[in-house]
Amino acid sequence: MKYLITGAGQIGSELLRTLNRQGNDTVVIRRSFSDSTPDAILGDAGNHSLLREAAERNEDLSAIFHCIHAPYSPAAWRRELPHREQAVMDLGHELNIPVIFPESTYAFGTQVRRLQEGSPTHPCTPLGEVREELLAARRVHPARTVSVVAGDLVGPTADPAGSVPTMTVIDRVQQGKTGLVLGDPDAPHTMTYLPDLAKAMIWCASSTSADAVLHAPSPHAISLRELADLVVPDSTVRRLPFAPLGVAGVLSPTVRSLFQQRYLWTSPAVLEPGVLSDVEGLAPTPWEEMEL
Repeated sequence: MKYLITGAGQIGSELLRTLNRQGNDTVVIRRSFSDSTPDAILGDAGNHSLLREAAERNEDLSAIFHCIHAPYSPAAWRRELPHREQAVMDLGHELNIPVIFPESTYAFGTQVRRLQEGSPTHPCTPLGEVREELLAARRVHPARTVSVVAGDLVGPTADPAGSVPTMTVIDRVQQGKTGLVLGDPDAPHTMTYLPDLAKAMIWCASSTSADAVLHAPSPHAISLRELADLVVPDSTVRRLPFAPLGVAGVLSPTVRSLFQQRYLWTSPAVLEPGVLSDVEGLAPTPWEEMEL
């Protein structure tokens, strides 16, 4: 099978690893050179001509995995994401192949305290509003799209810039430092293992015949304190206050967005199993078997 991946960050890199291990052919479009993807096509995934060139160089594509990211602010997301999603969906429709998106829980707002698959969008922050707009655009586009909703990402390709558990807990306790927790260190959180997300997206590319928003297979929710102890037994965590983030957010759009998303950390954030787990049997990797 042949697949096109746009973006090679923490999700795109894991998809590439998994697809190559399965013996598939892959082509990657990314904006800058990296030793990890030396054969990638360099350019903008929003460029229709570049997308068609990539498709022509790799005939008989089976699906597109759209995994680009943007700076963590609503303005950046609105500037960077919609037109690129439109471009890949246009190509998917033209070639009659599905476009598979990783998706966050942001569009569902405080429903994330116990998020059921199929819940309506109900954002409570500017970032969530952007995610809702993206989901709505996918829904009305004639291309077949599948959005795979995941919890906070952990795993071998996790990037601290895009994974709060990796940045604040995993990396720190592995270095012998105290984990720093935003919000309640004992609130349960669903965290999705990147290899499980990649396998779910690949499954959706070949097995889901209709537009869908599905939950990624994820292990049982644990707290960040439990995560720290799982990574390094008897490690310690310390709770960070949100007030300084509110002050710093006056000058930094990224910090301001993190402050607005604090509901994810002050309360439980649990992604309930859905079709992929309960019907299709895609079992998540157990915590004790993960590469963190």
